[in-house]
Amino acid sequence: MEVQTALVLTIQLIALFSIAGALLLYLLCKVRGTRDDATGTQKGSILITCADTALGLQICTFFASKGHRVFAGMKDPVESLPAKLLRGWMKMRENSDTPVSGSVVPMKIDVTREDVLREAAESMGAHLNAGERGILAVINTAGSVYRGRIDSQDSLQWENMFKNNVMGCLRTARAFIGLLRPTRGRLILLGSGNDDDGLTVFMATRNAVQGCADALRKELKPYGVNVVTLDSRGVPAESLFKAPVPYTISDEEGVPTQYSADVLTSSALGVIERALYDTRPSETYCLSVPNSKFQMRLPCRSSLKISASRADSKPIQSV
Repeated sequence: MEVQTALVLTIQLIALFSIAGALLLYLLCKVRGTRDDATGTQKGSILITCADTALGLQICTFFASKGHRVFAGMKDPVESLPAKLLRGWMKMRENSDTPVSGSVVPMKIDVTREDVLREAAESMGAHLNAGERGILAVINTAGSVYRGRIDSQDSLQWENMFKNNVMGCLRTARAFIGLLRPTRGRLILLGSGNDDDGLTVFMATRNAVQGCADALRKELKPYGVNVVTLDSRGVPAESLFKAPVPYTISDEEGVPTQYSADVLTSSALGVIERALYDTRPSETYCLSVPNSKFQMRLPCRSSLKISASRADSKPIQSV
């Protein structure tokens, strides 16, 4: 066989194998995609410890829209207003042209009660798929704030803030660390906040949480669990734990009541997303300053929509 003929045959064989390899790779990707669609594969599970607040609700819907299974912690996961709003939002998105790829699972959680936290951890384990060893992250949005001067504020409010903000943080870490170790997941906490007038005790609790995060970061590092804090300075303290507020769009009979509250901007949600996804996360991420013009409207039987508060403004974003 001539050298030229052998070279041509070699090139042809290489081309043939390349085509066969590309076709095989395509078929494998196609089969995997079909399997994912059939089983409803999600990106992983996340726990939001308190979805009773507008902030917690927004974070829940944001990550559910990103394809995650979101466990939404609530004092009453059945009859409470936030639970009904989340169910209505999921139903609305399921019937839309762009259904949610993730899901929301309301879960009874009270960060001040260890028995409730243990039951929640066990229940979450039962919800995980066969291939899931744990959850990706715990985002602790639970807490409380009372504004008052140190010389006149009721000490019971001090105790409540330390009980929810500091002890609740530690109880949350202890209850769910077993679900974070297998995935080398992340514990995300609300860290430092505004140093405004009348927030002396509240700031003491936030600084205490920052100290807890630093200590937990060292303790959990051998297990691969990252502890991240969200610096909320610039965000009004009351907005962090504010419940949805009734906001009726129309007085016409049969029109559902909507609920609104100050929420984070899209850039702030992007910060939380980075805190979850960054390969080498920073110890602290600074949230963007929310604008009072933005409100979250949560109709029980309609959609979740972020609209400008001015009457002549059009919706700027649908979630």
